[in-house]
Amino acid sequence: MVALLVGSVACSSAATDPAGLVGANGLGANALGPPLATPAEVGEWVREKTGQCDEVVPRTMEEFTDFVGPLRAKLYAPHVAEWATCAAGPYERLGLVVFRREQLKDFQQAWQAAMASGEVSDNPDFGFGNGFALSGTLGLEVLGLHELRCTPVEPGEEVGHTQPAEAEGCTYVQKPGHHH
Repeated sequence: MVALLVGSVACSSAATDPAGLVGANGLGANALGPPLATPAEVGEWVREKTGQCDEVVPRTMEEFTDFVGPLRAKLYAPHVAEWATCAAGPYERLGLVVFRREQLKDFQQAWQAAMASGEVSDNPDFGFGNGFALSGTLGLEVLGLHELRCTPVEPGEEVGHTQPAEAEGCTYVQKPGHHH
């Protein structure tokens, strides 16, 4: 776990992408650091930050369902382009998930609908970056990753850096302690 906590990523300024995910005001995932488009790139990024994640193993979507469970797979999988795993920190199999960038808003709206219907009771449980996510939660804020929150911040709740997400009502939140 100590190695996973080493290093950090500064949030970069936002730029628009071909899918038009980010407007001039810098909303969305493009403001969350370097854009990573393949699990191999995500694995290399984790390796640079932690010294771990040496062997990135591509996985199938059937394995994804086994990995996150059927309910989460129902919400995540339609929006996942590809995924892989590697060993890093306390995780024997850390999930390296790359989203279909043009579907980030759809993913967030689907999660909001699942929360509103009572299908799920909490926000997504991955650590999010620019177009990708890691399945673990321990130490990910030190890597510069954000939680995706589709619930309001409660009065008095301590949050660090926040960035509006693609869907209205959702934000990317970086817990206090990361130096933005």
